[in-house]
Amino acid sequence: MGKPHIVIMMDSQPQREVVKKILVPVNADFLELSDRKNCAAALGSYRPDLIIAKITAASPDKNNWCELIKPDSPLENLPVILMGHGEEAEDIARKTARGGVVYIDTGKAKDKLIQVVRDILEEPAPPKTGSLILVVDDSSSIRMLLKDELSGAGYRVLLAENGRQAIDILRNTQPDIILSDVYMPEMNGIELCRTLHGDPRYTGIPFVVMSTENDAENMKQMMQFGAAAFIIKPFNLEQLMMTLNKICSYEFLLLIKENERLEGEQKLLLAGITSLVRALEARDQYTRGHSERVSDILVKLVRHMGGSRFDVERARIAGQLHDIGKIGIRDDVLLKPGSLDKEEFNHIKQHPLIGSEIIQTIPSIADILPVVMFHHERVDGKGYPEGRSGSDIPVWARLTAVADTYDALTSDRPYRKGMAHEKAVDIIKEITGTQLCPESVDMFLEVAVKPDVATQGK
Repeated sequence: MGKPHIVIMMDSQPQREVVKKILVPVNADFLELSDRKNCAAALGSYRPDLIIAKITAASPDKNNWCELIKPDSPLENLPVILMGHGEEAEDIARKTARGGVVYIDTGKAKDKLIQVVRDILEEPAPPKTGSLILVVDDSSSIRMLLKDELSGAGYRVLLAENGRQAIDILRNTQPDIILSDVYMPEMNGIELCRTLHGDPRYTGIPFVVMSTENDAENMKQMMQFGAAAFIIKPFNLEQLMMTLNKICSYEFLLLIKENERLEGEQKLLLAGITSLVRALEARDQYTRGHSERVSDILVKLVRHMGGSRFDVERARIAGQLHDIGKIGIRDDVLLKPGSLDKEEFNHIKQHPLIGSEIIQTIPSIADILPVVMFHHERVDGKGYPEGRSGSDIPVWARLTAVADTYDALTSDRPYRKGMAHEKAVDIIKEITGTQLCPESVDMFLEVAVKPDVATQGK
């Protein structure tokens, strides 16, 4: 393969020189365009591999470079890098966006441009002969389109209408890639990705998501469940093939295996930390089982507010580890039978910060960090470690504060016996609106009448 051909569409000659200087290591042939009037003819004979164009929010007419890459133009299938600065330029790029368009802020060009260009120009490895792809989409026209295109490219194809049907197929067949839509009946793509991510039999199968550009929140969530790539609808078939070919390459499969290894190590680390919490509580007969009981209550509250199975499992882990930071608290403070003096209280107030530092070492559970960090904040702003108030305290941290308070009231202490359920509820009502969140307390009271929520059975 010869030198790649890159077109730089920018009015400013100094800006074009900056781009060329950054891309020296790529060893490309450049065509510079500063005037849009005659560039169509120049492009027709040049046959570029990539276009880099400047967009300017301050002068909309200068964004006419985008006219050259609009749908139905001869260049519409080429990869394009749009460069600009600020939110307005990014909005223009987003409106222009299609499958092969990437936006880079000019302020970050020095750090990002060369890697993006290399990724785009990298020649994808041919697919493994007969690689099997499971296509999951509720649209019959999309299923048939993808079957025809993928079969013509040398892939074998299986079809499913939704996540539930895909799981039925997976019980008997192991595909090389799963290509799934997000919104489907019975089981959508998010639930499918989450279910497969939690099953060791399927974690090694690359999961590619087909979704719209406005679905950023679901994309972020599915990345946490192990999605390997995203294809933006309406998708460019050439880009889809490039993505699938790259995923089928030997290097990508090695990366999948490495991620599996790291995830396994993180699970072992989590199990070790959970054991440390149990060992921590075993030192003191009065706090033994506290984290498990708080976890049980938090699970019930999250389930009551309509949390998914994944949310409920996260709540269980969050409750179990909410006091993990107490590992760093001195025994003479942690196990002191009487009240704490000012220095001792300031010391024990460090445990949310210590806990958050521990949780940050396990990326797979980073989403529970707000519970560990903020479960001692108060809605009146008098809590710790940051003195947050009201809705600035994350919802699950507010729920955990109620569960934590209830278990502390109903558990035996060296200086008093645990309270009966009814007395503890009365005290919780008294501190609602100052220490505890009213909405969280209301939710707790809705489930607290059930015997299994009164964890001490008093």
